[in-house]
Amino acid sequence: MIRVKKNRWDERIKKYIYPISGIIGFIICWELVIVLFSVPEYILPTPYVTATSFFKNLGILYPNTLVTVYETLVGLGLAIVFSVIFSVIIVWFRVIEKTVMPVMVFLQTTPKIAVAPLFLVWFGVGYTPKIIISFWLAYFPIMINTITGLRDVQPEMIDLTSSMSATKLQTFIKIRLPNSLPYFFSGVKLGGLVALLGSIVGEYVGSDKGLGYLIMWANNSYDVKLLFSVVIALVLLGKAIYSIIVWIEKYAISWHVIARSEEEKFFTA
Repeated sequence: MIRVKKNRWDERIKKYIYPISGIIGFIICWELVIVLFSVPEYILPTPYVTATSFFKNLGILYPNTLVTVYETLVGLGLAIVFSVIFSVIIVWFRVIEKTVMPVMVFLQTTPKIAVAPLFLVWFGVGYTPKIIISFWLAYFPIMINTITGLRDVQPEMIDLTSSMSATKLQTFIKIRLPNSLPYFFSGVKLGGLVALLGSIVGEYVGSDKGLGYLIMWANNSYDVKLLFSVVIALVLLGKAIYSIIVWIEKYAISWHVIARSEEEKFFTA
């Protein structure tokens, strides 16, 4: 019992020691660059000054962060619904895949920063254009991963269901959908981060609130401290979104997460 607790404690230490060491090393390098090259504070503030400025600007950051979070979550939610529906349709009907996929790829490769002003002209400077851009960036990785998961089924499993006289719908629900969940969550992890990026792009192009607006305002006023504060807020927000998705994945497909962890232990032992 004592050995099991000790092993769990060692695993927790190993889990957190590397990222903490990386953060500490980054801060030390940051401080050394300023000291060695005598970088003025208005160009690159020290880590202490940056941290102090972040807490001083919480009154400004908090309401604008809520705006960005709302736009990101709504855009991501729409991307998830849209991606799942179209992934199922594309896998089920090959004709639709040949018709729709080229359009999807074309839309994804279109430069968002160039098209974003059009959304502002069409929908104004409210939430709508930011949500559309957030959705636009997030749907593709989720859809592609889900399609891959729906198709990446072992032929033996399909043969087994066929030998048991299972219908195409039963095979889809019992085999393909569960098999696609790990791929789906991989897409959602990436989609959550790019959805946040989409919200920032929309706010940066034209908005009167949100973290993207603060970036533009701090840049125009040469307020480097506020700019760094916004960057810290975005890093924390991105980490929070990713961690929440990982937490949902852990409980939604616990069978896969446990199997993956055991496999990692096997290969790293």
